[in-house]
Amino acid sequence: MLVYSLYFIFLLVVESVTSQHVRIQHMDVDTHHDVVIDTQTPHFSWQLAQEYDSNGYLIKDIKQIAYHIIVTKVINNEVVWNSGYVSSSSSTHIFYKGVPLISDTRYTVTIKYYTTQHQSQWYIAHFRTALFSLTDWAGQWIGSNNINMNQLRTVVTMKLTRIQSATVFISGIGYYQLYIEGQQIDKTRRLDVGWTTYQQRTLYSSYDLTEIFNTTNQLGIGIMLGQGWYNRQQWIIGPGARPDLSEQYGSPRVLMQLNIVYIDGTNQSIVTDSSWLGREGEHRYDSVYMGTTMDLRAVRSCWSCAKFIDPYSLWINASVLPSPVNFTAGGQLSLQTMDPIRIGPDALHIATSGNKGNVDGVQGGSLTDGGILKPISQDEVNGQVFDLGQNFAGWCKLSSLNAPKSTIIQLRYAELRYSRGQNGIDFAGLYYENLANIAVMDTVILNGTGNETFEPLFTYHGFRYLLVNGYDNINKDNIECYNAHSETTLIGNFSSSSDVLNQIQHNILWSQLSNSMSIPTDCPQRNERRGWLGDAGLSIDETLFNFDYVNFYLNFLTMISDNQLPDGSVSDTVPFTVGFSPADPNWGTAYVTITWYLYEHTGDISIIEKYYNGIQAWIDCLTNQHQKTGLAKMYFYWGDWATVDRTANTSLTSSYAYLRDVHTFINMSRLLNHTENVQKYTKLYQELANEFHNVFYNTHLNVYVDGSQAMNILALALPDVVPVSLRTNVLNSLINNIVTTGHFTGGIVSVAPLYPLLSIEGHHDLALKLAQSISYPSYGYMFHNDIQNATTTWELWNTLPQGATASLNHHMFNSIGAWFYRYLAGIELNGLQTITIYPRMSYDADLLSYVKAEVVAIKGSIRVEWSRTSVNTVNLSIVIPTNMDAIVTFDSLIKNGQCVKLMCDNEIIWMRGEMSDEIKLLRDINGVNDLSENKLRSTMSVRVASGEYTFVAYWK
Repeated sequence: MLVYSLYFIFLLVVESVTSQHVRIQHMDVDTHHDVVIDTQTPHFSWQLAQEYDSNGYLIKDIKQIAYHIIVTKVINNEVVWNSGYVSSSSSTHIFYKGVPLISDTRYTVTIKYYTTQHQSQWYIAHFRTALFSLTDWAGQWIGSNNINMNQLRTVVTMKLTRIQSATVFISGIGYYQLYIEGQQIDKTRRLDVGWTTYQQRTLYSSYDLTEIFNTTNQLGIGIMLGQGWYNRQQWIIGPGARPDLSEQYGSPRVLMQLNIVYIDGTNQSIVTDSSWLGREGEHRYDSVYMGTTMDLRAVRSCWSCAKFIDPYSLWINASVLPSPVNFTAGGQLSLQTMDPIRIGPDALHIATSGNKGNVDGVQGGSLTDGGILKPISQDEVNGQVFDLGQNFAGWCKLSSLNAPKSTIIQLRYAELRYSRGQNGIDFAGLYYENLANIAVMDTVILNGTGNETFEPLFTYHGFRYLLVNGYDNINKDNIECYNAHSETTLIGNFSSSSDVLNQIQHNILWSQLSNSMSIPTDCPQRNERRGWLGDAGLSIDETLFNFDYVNFYLNFLTMISDNQLPDGSVSDTVPFTVGFSPADPNWGTAYVTITWYLYEHTGDISIIEKYYNGIQAWIDCLTNQHQKTGLAKMYFYWGDWATVDRTANTSLTSSYAYLRDVHTFINMSRLLNHTENVQKYTKLYQELANEFHNVFYNTHLNVYVDGSQAMNILALALPDVVPVSLRTNVLNSLINNIVTTGHFTGGIVSVAPLYPLLSIEGHHDLALKLAQSISYPSYGYMFHNDIQNATTTWELWNTLPQGATASLNHHMFNSIGAWFYRYLAGIELNGLQTITIYPRMSYDADLLSYVKAEVVAIKGSIRVEWSRTSVNTVNLSIVIPTNMDAIVTFDSLIKNGQCVKLMCDNEIIWMRGEMSDEIKLLRDINGVNDLSENKLRSTMSVRVASGEYTFVAYWK
């Protein structure tokens, strides 16, 4: 009877499993309730469910052997693709192979997978398509060049029958908000649509309004417009800009099309045209940089309602305006496939299993608290000053405002505040010097009706401190501030025994989100906020460990491609506003780097396929530059930016980026089996490697160039550049320089390979000491100084000395975050094939005694936790997702030591014998095999299948 009961329980467990976290075009249907795609051949991914036996233990080595996918058109239940039973272990990026999908149509995808033990239940997900062709659009761009027409409205009268679907497609630029019958659609969605080079590609969004339009047969539609980036005031053209990008941008405008399908099969479309009415609303002025002005005396209640009548304001017919897209030059109107900028709980989904709230010892706001910050303190200093306790990007809302009509209240924002007596300053107030030439001020004029609310629209600020002037009755309870950023999911979690590393991780997360505003910007507080490629390329690996920003960066790659010239050159920024073209090689490398890391983190080889030709053209552009000057005079503009001594800018820096791009492109070519390019660029790399050494090696000093840290780091980081016979001397020179100096002296380019280089080359202890330093210059100094303890990453090592104008919220130094995951936790994703778990260990156990990390990859959650229980013993617990394998490597705990015993799940699986050093497992442990030893590195490795394992390794 007991056996039967256990069998019955097992059947219940097996029959209840289903696909988890199904993705359509990288969108997780669990966090995207309305999936819209812009391709006729989408791809699908899913996770296999973790399964537990009757005793509650995780079942190991679950492998998929087949799948079955069915795609159905909702309107008539027509099956448009039935894959049938497909023998395959692949559960990611399975491309649709049915009849071409149709524009503006709703579908379901049904997925089942099979393992050696069982088959899953069917999983059903829904998605719909965008407008695939320009001919599918019927509306016109409307607005006004004569007045500030930022409110537009119309009334829709529908048939007296139930509708089957109502779908709106809308693009409002600079920004827009959509209202139906007085209610904003998707209230958490802000600063939409994303910033692009509008002539080349303007984005549009789509909403499913079926439920709303089934309530009545007459509805009012309203659209509010903001200047956004479609404004000459905020459009600065840099040197060398393309002539076709320098045209004037203008007044806000909107294109909208509402498609209604009735249950009787008939259709109706409502579009923007000159019949719409518009006016200047209460939103008098807006600027991304300068802030907003709102006059609440001009508010008209329910102005987007069908029965609205305005006895005061003049509403006039909208004008038909030109499209921002230059279609004759190949411009496109495209669906915004990346997630929008949001505020509140909808902005950040949490996929990780741990660290809800801050780790003990970490200062600043908690990312997992819903995205709304309240002041932690209030002072009366030339107004009311509020400290939010965290530097971030967004804005503040004031409520319960009770003052006479026409009262003017102003809000100002800053990252830093003065303290009386500090640096010789005899007053206390906000620090505006690092705002450059922008005002950063939101202004509201009250209507005097009592209990009024003010929230600025179509702008954002980078700040920690808020100053309220003109209203002394404000208090902390009347203020809430919104952390705004492109919507994403927190998929990474890292913590350790080091308070310094934990604070760095906190600062990385906040600075990354603060600079994810439809494009990866550089900083959120001053007149900058550009899509600098250098910043984006340096932080991409860290970002993808922490956040699900795949579509965000795919959009950025498309923008780089849009801006690429026929000669292959890309620009320093996209949209190309400042900088140069061709870009500094360490900026242009983002095209290559982002593409590569997106593949490594997702296993989606189609990403490489899509941008491969453009990347090749960029590398060929660099080759043409090289042929003019050689590596000795390879061009650069920014070099190793933000160095400690501001001196490490040489052609070696740009040559480093060039060689690294060629080497990465060779790896891409191997993946795509482009053998001719493998041979061609391998030969090129070998020639460049020889030239690099011959040109930059200083035979008198036996170092590269001047022997500075940056020069030696970059040379050593390139494969096969430093001759084997010289490598030890160059490495020792670097180590001696760091030890003698006591700190790192380079900038954003050289710090990225520094920590991995030290960990790989046997100097992991030194890497940990540098990473945990709190003296100037270091990451730790940013939050251990006399002026302000940072809660985000600084722009410079020395941002804070008196008179500094740099940002306190940058992400270009965030590259160290990837080292946390790849080397401290030891998680290498490798395109999600066989992953590697290889945590590096210090010889000094006190440097770091504990690490816990998790990465929720497309195939499932990867978890690593290790602790040093003694000088010669480490405990390592891991979880490998279903349908995956991993190579687990144990690093040496003792210099020149040997592993003497391995245990797994409380069983001894190997011991070093007195008479024999045979490397062979002593007993079979489910899921563990292929034991091996690397004597050169003194490491031990095993291969494990999916499941949960606890190892103990002993060394002497």
